[in-house]
Amino acid sequence: MSECDFMRESMPLLLTEALDPVQREQAHFHIERCAACGEEWNGYRESWRMMGELPELEVPAAVKDRFLASIGEGVPSGTVVPFWRRTAVRWMAEAAAIVVLVGGSYYAGHRTAPLRLEQTPATINAVAPARYSIAESRVLPATAVSPIIEGRPDIQNISFIDTNPNDDDIGVSFDITSHVTVTGRPTDKTMVRLLRYVLENEDRMTPSRSRAIDWVRATYSRQGNTDPEIAEALGRVLRNDAHEGVRIKAVETLKRMGAGAASDTREALIQALKSDPNPAVRIKAVEALANLARSGVTLDTATLDMLRQKAVQSDENVYLRVKAAEALSSVHP
Repeated sequence: MSECDFMRESMPLLLTEALDPVQREQAHFHIERCAACGEEWNGYRESWRMMGELPELEVPAAVKDRFLASIGEGVPSGTVVPFWRRTAVRWMAEAAAIVVLVGGSYYAGHRTAPLRLEQTPATINAVAPARYSIAESRVLPATAVSPIIEGRPDIQNISFIDTNPNDDDIGVSFDITSHVTVTGRPTDKTMVRLLRYVLENEDRMTPSRSRAIDWVRATYSRQGNTDPEIAEALGRVLRNDAHEGVRIKAVETLKRMGAGAASDTREALIQALKSDPNPAVRIKAVEALANLARSGVTLDTATLDMLRQKAVQSDENVYLRVKAAEALSSVHP
């Protein structure tokens, strides 16, 4: 049974205040966070309110006897009735459910105006859950924030705000550090954007960019996972990172991604081949461009001219010159 199913079965008890304090708190907490259960709970409360506006009528003895028989509670002839707590709880739940779901139809039929039921097509209203937003800052009304603080979040830089001198509203502004885990497929746009942000902004977070690239290479070099946004982020690392080890890992990852590299990424490879001070980065850039050609990507004239220049450049690394010649031969066998 799912948590929502369990909570909905508990709503009659919650309505009649038959839950213990811990269960009541858990139920209200779930209802506040679950839009579908919140809508269900509002329906229960509205039905309960409508029942309160109906005139009080004596329940016919036959109806009462059938109800007691249906829950296995016969009426003994003696004056003492065994009534265990579990039985009482079950009876209250079923009684509340009957009052809310069935009682309205029964009692409404005894009002002065007859109740008319019109047949309407069945509909299902899907309530999309609120999506978690990753943002630098935000302003939230108190009604949108759960009053329950979970775990031990790190709240710092607190300031107190009088939001409007004309009303009684107040504001509390703070920075918060909390632990969030996001799961999904590598091709999910949310995962792609999150990892791109990590690659491009590692200086503000841990782990190191080098470790992040290792993980990205293991994940996004697999067939079917390659994404141009990840390749573009790696291209920016290749252009801007001051650590040669990180640049080598970035260009090695681009090499393995092959045809998934975007045009902007190919320009980053050409720039690295032309001017990166580390020969290992330049060699990896040649290999990545050659891999692009083998995967079916057509290299433009500027790329071919750069490969030709490197293949004959006398002051260039000898191994790089060989690799540039091999790359040209793969384009023009």
